[in-house]
Amino acid sequence: MYKCFLTCPRGLEEQAQIDINSIIPDSKIYNGGIEFNATKSDIYNVNLYSRIGMHLLIKLFDFDCENNEELYEKIHEYGWDKIIDIEQSFLIKLKGQSKKFKNKNFTALKIKDAVVDQIRKVRLSRPSVNKDNPDIIISIHIQDNKFSIYLDSSGISLHKRGYRNKIHRAMLNESLAAGLIMKTQWDKKNAFYDPMCGSGTFPIEAALMAYNIPPGLLRKKFTFQKWKDYDSLLFKKLLKIAKNKIKIDSKIKIYGYDNALSNIAIALSSIKSLDLSSHIKIKKLDFLNFIPNQESGTIIINPPYGERLRPGGNELNNLYSSIGDIFKNNCNGYDCYVFTSNLELAKYIGLKSKSRLQFKNGNLDCRLIHYPISSGSYK
Repeated sequence: MYKCFLTCPRGLEEQAQIDINSIIPDSKIYNGGIEFNATKSDIYNVNLYSRIGMHLLIKLFDFDCENNEELYEKIHEYGWDKIIDIEQSFLIKLKGQSKKFKNKNFTALKIKDAVVDQIRKVRLSRPSVNKDNPDIIISIHIQDNKFSIYLDSSGISLHKRGYRNKIHRAMLNESLAAGLIMKTQWDKKNAFYDPMCGSGTFPIEAALMAYNIPPGLLRKKFTFQKWKDYDSLLFKKLLKIAKNKIKIDSKIKIYGYDNALSNIAIALSSIKSLDLSSHIKIKKLDFLNFIPNQESGTIIINPPYGERLRPGGNELNNLYSSIGDIFKNNCNGYDCYVFTSNLELAKYIGLKSKSRLQFKNGNLDCRLIHYPISSGSYK
């Protein structure tokens, strides 16, 4: 068994736990992720199936130390030659805070030196460091004088599914988007809409959930595939099982609209790479003209946040005001959600919310605000 920690966006720890419960039935929630014990098969499956996780870290060891000399010795004692071949490259990632180890670059360099020196002592040669595309990633968390040493089994963050051919500058993190959809409690049967879809993240993630498509299925690689104990036959078997679980249901209606053709083009490209062009309806539409064409369902939008409000009412004030009007007048029978970091702008929506859940979008404190719309509620 391996001791693991799955990182995820802040505020989604509980949902990340629920998301992989069928793989890992027993886990503990911490800030920024969940901890659990796992088999090799579990590690492969969590990387394949986790919709909210970012990095699946496998703990090697931990220790306390007081200075850089002691740090070097503690790292040097470990058998890194059994993990990293001299032909491979590696990278040290250091996170956390410490008053005793304030210079993170120097601390990471000290750790790198200890790893390299241990391997050279045994193998008479050393691996190289690669910051862009390393074979092995050593992830280190430091809190005061306590160090926890992990191997990153994922490599590139799991939110990068592999379906993106182009990048949108305001693109929502896919793991965060998936978690937000889960928080709406959409039943994967009624209609799903994002009338401000941008590059299509919400509709695409909704489709992956509805059709039981593992989010890691299109990824080209995970770093565990470079490990010495990597079991390629086991992973191929798990991939086959994952593909066989996919169930495309044309009855599920998923829609995305945006007023920018460039955004629509990015969304359509991503959908095509998933072979879902017939199952996610994307088209150009101004939000002011949005009228859902199903009787009920879920609507979620991630409108622009803006930096500050200017006196006299600006475009964002009017936009948020129109959100309330469209919901009230056109979306009877729908559960409507707005994800924003700007609570001042959210006041312009002018509707009574049922809940406001707090999340982090990068460094921004955000809220997922729920507006259940029923006839007569806001007259």
